[in-house]
Amino acid sequence: MHALIATDGSPVSLEAARKGCAILNPDKVTLVTVADTSIAEDSGAGGFEGNLLSVEESRDVRGVIIETGQEELSDTVKALGLDPTIVETKLLEGSPGPVICAAAEEFNPDVVVVGSHGRGWFQRLVIGSISEYVARHCLSPVLIVRAGDNDG
Repeated sequence: MHALIATDGSPVSLEAARKGCAILNPDKVTLVTVADTSIAEDSGAGGFEGNLLSVEESRDVRGVIIETGQEELSDTVKALGLDPTIVETKLLEGSPGPVICAAAEEFNPDVVVVGSHGRGWFQRLVIGSISEYVARHCLSPVLIVRAGDNDG
């Protein structure tokens, strides 16, 4: 079984990755993290003022975001304790929900595993939910592991 596991380095996503691996026992894992580098591209000032960040500062911020994403992947691989020969890591850039769905189309896993913070309906309405987006838009089956779910 091939599992695409999305992680952001948080305890919730690490817990989801662990539980997903325990439930599915995959023989291939594509571990994906999505670096949202949009803050480095546009600082939000816009208009006549221009961006708040210089080109050099934007490049530096993007570099930090990418480096953090690489560390998240590396830390997750170590924490899962999987055979490294079955794990492929991918650092992707963009908006997490759509990028995870596009990765699922590209890598064609048997299942996509994502964590959920377990926020209520109002928080999902206001700030959105990556796991909800993936569940609604991904063409592959999706396993959502909620924070604090019991093992059985």
